[in-house]
Amino acid sequence: MENILQEIHGCRKCFDAGYESVHPPPIFEGSIDAPVLIIGQAPGIEEFNQKQPFVGSSRKRLFSWLKQAGLKEAWIREHAFIFQRYLCYPGKQPGGSGDRSPSSKQLDLCQPHLSRVLSLMTGLNLRLIIPVGRLAIDAFFPASKALEKIIGQRLKYSRALVVPLPHPSGLSRWYQNQEHRALIYRALETIRDLNLTSTPLPR
Repeated sequence: MENILQEIHGCRKCFDAGYESVHPPPIFEGSIDAPVLIIGQAPGIEEFNQKQPFVGSSRKRLFSWLKQAGLKEAWIREHAFIFQRYLCYPGKQPGGSGDRSPSSKQLDLCQPHLSRVLSLMTGLNLRLIIPVGRLAIDAFFPASKALEKIIGQRLKYSRALVVPLPHPSGLSRWYQNQEHRALIYRALETIRDLNLTSTPLPR
């Protein structure tokens, strides 16, 4: 398993395809035999600088949500595998502020990494997959389906349960809607009902 993660760290597919704005190394953390897989969209500038996922401005809100589901940040950092739909920092928006979103071609180049991780983890101890944000959610749910028809829902992926969450960015107004917040709480209740922290963990 460690060899696979080293291979992902050494990936240069986007560089080889001419995407010079992409900044490796791929950013993820945790053990691939974890019971929980959290999938983000793509690392931002803070994640790139610190070489760790979910450390930017969205971190506080995401881990606040998960704490309501019974998963504290310290537990997550130790017992979950945190991955990304697109693993490298895609760079800044050309001529503007903010981070650039990866193109569909870049997502295609990165997809084999996610597919391989999912295949391995579902054969081990994986019980819960949490895709965070639209790019991550689209890996499991139809891209044409509105977010309010997805958040609060769940589906089975092999032996694991997929429970999506919206992106916790401070720029998003989606989760500020009262009806949408109720959908988030429904998702958190589903996660809490799994009672993951009381499950014996792999050694």
